[in-house]
Amino acid sequence: MVMPEGTNGNEHVGSGDERRTVRQRLSHHYHHKLDGGGRGAVVGAVIGLFGVLLTAVVTAVVTLHDAGDRRDGSPATPGGGVGSPTEALPAPTPSSPSAGSSVGTSTPSATSTVPPADQVRWSGPVRFDDDGIDLDATPPTVQMDWPVFNSDLTRTSAAGDGPLVAQQGYLARWPGPGTPTRQQCADLISSQGDERVHIPVGRIGCLSTSKDHIVMLTVTRFKDDTFQVSAHVTVRASPDETES
Repeated sequence: MVMPEGTNGNEHVGSGDERRTVRQRLSHHYHHKLDGGGRGAVVGAVIGLFGVLLTAVVTAVVTLHDAGDRRDGSPATPGGGVGSPTEALPAPTPSSPSAGSSVGTSTPSATSTVPPADQVRWSGPVRFDDDGIDLDATPPTVQMDWPVFNSDLTRTSAAGDGPLVAQQGYLARWPGPGTPTRQQCADLISSQGDERVHIPVGRIGCLSTSKDHIVMLTVTRFKDDTFQVSAHVTVRASPDETES
């Protein structure tokens, strides 16, 4: 340090005790300011700044939460607060009738019992001759009195290949293997029936009667030199009987 001319440096700087006194005064003055209004002002400023920052953080968190709720479809509570989301109840969906179903009408189910198409009235062995046999009776009845009015089937020839004669309906020979059903016999009579047909022993014939019965007969014997015929017959019910 350059001192003014003619001045002693020790006069201005002072002794070491004086320098310590000056530092103590400055330190006392500084601590007095802080312990008094100075330190309180600093602390208050720090607390205020912290409060502002905390408020800003809370506001930002609430805003982000509300935005997330709106994206998820959960409504926020009034006033911007965070409330528990209220689950919306699904609207009832009206049921529509399925395709092909009728609306307001009901169809009663059929309760009637359909009888079997091949219902059998009677089945067993028979024997007849030129007077014939009534196959509509149960059991079938051999005709013995002349004139004969109720005979359905007779034999008027004693020859081995003599035909059987249908008196009230028509007769046909079943061509195929197996046993025909009622409907098969009826179809055969309708398409190939005749009044006089030879039915060999062991073969099956189909006959219609005066009361619309269908008879399936199997010839078992032609007695030599007579009109007598032995057969096994199965009489099936008419359509009216199966429907009753």
